[in-house]
Amino acid sequence: LRTQPKKIMGPITPILALAAVHLLTVILAASQEGALSQVLVFQEVFDPSMSQLGGMQKMFAFPNFVAEEWPHVLIWDLFVGRAIWLDGLKRGIDTRVALLFCNFIGPPGLLIHVGNCLLSGKGLPPMGYSEDDEDAD
Repeated sequence: LRTQPKKIMGPITPILALAAVHLLTVILAASQEGALSQVLVFQEVFDPSMSQLGGMQKMFAFPNFVAEEWPHVLIWDLFVGRAIWLDGLKRGIDTRVALLFCNFIGPPGLLIHVGNCLLSGKGLPPMGYSEDDEDAD
């Protein structure tokens, strides 16, 4: 039973499959009638002279945006959770609490993992980075 998560979430394949489904959702949403007007509202989110929160509230009124945003958030949380889990396996760090928070509220789970790593004396999680890679440049 303990090997099942490794078989499923060890390879990046599940995340790539979910990302492909997400891309399909975006393409289908973009092909719907009125999609261009929704993109124009989305610009408000990135316009510093406007209320970004107001722009997001307007976007959530569009079912196509909600259909895209929900898997976007879930896939991102899975991606970060997978990185936390793999780091915990590699460096012998308990990741249960960090993964729980990552699943429920996203980024604070990563902060909890970083805090756990520092408190355990293992240092910052490398998350794929290595100083050896920097020395090679």
